[in-house]
Order: sequence, then C-alpha cells, then structure tokens
Amino acid sequence: PFAPIASAMSPQHSLVSNSNSQATCHLRHFNHTSFARSRTLLGRKYNARKSNDGAPHFSVLHVSGRSRRRPLCYAKATQQTAEQEQQVAGDMETSALRSPWSSRSVFYDWREGYQCHYTRLDRESEGSGKVTGAPVVLLPGFGVASFQYEALMQELASLGGEQRVYAIDWFGQGKSWPTRDPAPSENATTEAGFEWGFGQKASPGYENLRYSCDNWTAQLEHFLETQLHDGENGDNGPPKKAVLVGNSLGGLIAANLAATRPELVEGLVFLNATPFWGANRPNSPVWQGDLPVPPAFKWIAAQWWNSIRTTETITTMLDFVYANKDYDKSIIPKIQEPTRAPGSAAAFCSILFSPPTAMKFDAMLIRIRHAKVPVMLCYGREDPWVVPAWGQKAKRDIGDMCVYYEVSPSGHCPHHETPRPVAYAVQEFCSALTALQQEGVELSDSMPTGDTHFGDIVLTHRPKGSPRNVFEVFAYGVYCVEKYVFKKREWENVAP
Repeated sequence: PFAPIASAMSPQHSLVSNSNSQATCHLRHFNHTSFARSRTLLGRKYNARKSNDGAPHFSVLHVSGRSRRRPLCYAKATQQTAEQEQQVAGDMETSALRSPWSSRSVFYDWREGYQCHYTRLDRESEGSGKVTGAPVVLLPGFGVASFQYEALMQELASLGGEQRVYAIDWFGQGKSWPTRDPAPSENATTEAGFEWGFGQKASPGYENLRYSCDNWTAQLEHFLETQLHDGENGDNGPPKKAVLVGNSLGGLIAANLAATRPELVEGLVFLNATPFWGANRPNSPVWQGDLPVPPAFKWIAAQWWNSIRTTETITTMLDFVYANKDYDKSIIPKIQEPTRAPGSAAAFCSILFSPPTAMKFDAMLIRIRHAKVPVMLCYGREDPWVVPAWGQKAKRDIGDMCVYYEVSPSGHCPHHETPRPVAYAVQEFCSALTALQQEGVELSDSMPTGDTHFGDIVLTHRPKGSPRNVFEVFAYGVYCVEKYVFKKREWENVAP
C-alpha cells in the first residue's frame, strides 16, 4: 500500500531493503501535524498524526520483509526547512502538554528511619484510560537521582504509552535519606553535609547501615514488592513485574536484582551500565563502609567531598562524559542540592569504601540469560567511561534474548542528553515485550532495525554487536581468549 508514496519520494528518501527482503532501511516519514491520537495498527498501538485534511500520516519501516508503521513523533525527515523543524518541535511540545499523564513526588518508609523517595507518572483522571502495561522503573547512576530522568519521563508520556513510569532515588542520594542522625556525635559540626554520621556509635536501627550496591539492590527489591500494584490507581492489588531501566550504576543494580529475583522483572534496559563498582575487598581489614565513619576517613571525605561537589568540578565532569556540550545546565544545581543534606558526606565515605556486589557483572548476565529475561542495551556511542565495547560484550553474554542499540552523538547519560531516541527505544521495547508474551513474537522481530533518525541524532541497531575499530577488536580478542583458551568462562554454561 505504500508503493505510490515510496515511488514519489526522492532517492535519499526511498525505502531500502536488501535482495532477500530482510530489513536494512531506516525510518522516514512524510508529514507532521498538530495533534496525536491513538490507533491500533498490526495488533499494536502506535501514535498517529492527522494532517490538515484529517488523514493520518505514518512513517514506514521495512522489518523482516514487511512494512511496519512507526509513530511520527520522534523521527525527522532528511530534508526539512528550519521553519518546519520549529513547527515539528512545537507539535511535540503541544503533544507533551496534552498528555493525560502528570508526575508526582512520593515518599515512603523502606525501613524504620529509612525514608525513600520516587517520582511517578500518573493518569490525570480516571477517564484518561486504564494503565495496562508493565510498569517502567527508572534507576539513576551515582551522584544523581530521579531528577535526571525528568526529560525521559516527559518523552515517554508524550508517546502515549499504557504503563506507569517510576524514577527512584537511591538511599543516600537525591531525596532518600535517614530520618535522624544514624551516628550522632557529641561534637557535631555545622558544616553543610557533615552534620550526621561521624559519631562514635550507630543509632538503634542503623547498626548495619552501609551505602553499597547490595544494599541498594535490597532497596529496589522492597520497592518492587511494595510500591507497584495491579490496582487501577496503583494503590492496591498484588505487585507487578517491572521493566527496569538503569543507567551506569543503576544498570548494575538492575542486573543484580534480575539475577537474584528474576520473577520480579519483566525486562531490562541497560543505558551504559557500569560493569564494576567498589574497590574495597570484602572482609579486608580496611573499613567496610558501615556507619559511623572513622575519624581518619572523615578527613579524607572533607578533602575530596568538598572538591567534587563544587560547580566547577561538576561542570567539568559533565562536559567530559556528555557528547553534546550544550546539555541542560539546570541539572548542575540539582546535583549539588543533595550534597548539602546532613548525612551526605558520611554517605560519600561509605560509598567509597563499601565492597562491590557479591556477584560479578558477568555472572549476573549469565544468570539473566538462563532466566530468559529480555534485555535491551541502549548505549551512548561517545561515552568515554562505559565504551561500546562493554555493550558488545554484554550482548554476547546474554545472547538471543538481547537487542543492542547505540545512540550517537551521545555520551554516558543518553537518557538525559538524548531523551527522545531513548524514549522511543524504551517504548518499542515495552511493546515488543507485550508482543512476546501475548503473541509469541520474537524480541528481535518486534524491534526497529537499521538507523532511526531524530534530527542529527541517530539510533542504530547493532544486531550482533560486532567490533568496529582496533580497540573493540582487541576487547573481543580478550573475551575469546578467556572463553576458549583459558576456559575462565566454563561456568556460564551451568544454570544457576
């Protein structure tokens, strides 16, 4: 049915497929309009847009030898004038403003004295439609919190998905903190951030307080068991399995939870997930991060903590890990605000000296593979920390239940730096999970292939995660030597 449209397009706009009709082309669309409506296509819901004459217009993507319609909200035609691009941006803003979703801030008690915070998207009214999809839980990295996901949540809301979205703050970051001093001191300081946690003895209820990955995994487990429900208003009913979306440290914690409690996880999305965390060895004679902070480590914290929480240092770090230097600078004061919390310096000390997770990242991925948990990797290609080679390695470890994408140009935090392509990928992944469960459609058959363009930003599907440059070839060689020569990975064939 799209042949007349395709033939009328210029060569650079034409749909391209290879000789055996397998998918090789990228997304193009033909029109932008003023408002969105929900429409069921090919058994799944996508956003359609009406033109002035009332006819819906769709973009077309060849996937597995068939044409698939895709939402127009986030794709941009190759040739557009500046005025048209501004109009499209305005349409997207209008769509977001008209979204039936609104966010709210929620506090709850994880344990006695452990107050945690999260943000969630809710339907504005009961008449806005029923929430049916698996909830999406956004997990931040180190030094940030749910506020870094605000742009992504807005994009997900404007896409018109059917699932509730949550963004949590790890305990000891953002707005999740002890309700009282976990280790009071007789000579407490008044310096912002150093008031709590430097006494001689832990307060009742905080004897085992340690800001570690395993502790954050326990926080996430409790959150999934107590804060997600099947009730229409999200306040009653049994907990639902969730799609966990984790960036950096959040990706590691998501993997740790999925490896140990796969029954709580519908699917995983890794956004430049860090494969390691914590330098201290378990059971070493060095302090293990349990509060109170020893006096010697307080001096270390004072020197280091005061230097890294300055505007200049935060800006330098963000400039280093972001590919686009014109990112939203309003995030800087949001990062600084939690560093003035009474227990922030003690939390920083504990994080530095807490041991790593009990399970290594490689072992987590193997358990995830054996549990058949679907995974999407969505990595910023220009990340100087968690380079694409780590994503390629994760793709090889997980296997067929994993799809791999790269966003370019984008760095360590693609959800904040390039939220539109990430939101599009997450929404497509959630739809693919539904198709996998209800229709038995393979994950790879339901996901976009080739390149999807969002202005100057490109979302690229990497079906095999093959190496492309010298560094990635070297990393792949090390992987093969470990697996086939030294047999260090024999355990990966053994189910947990």
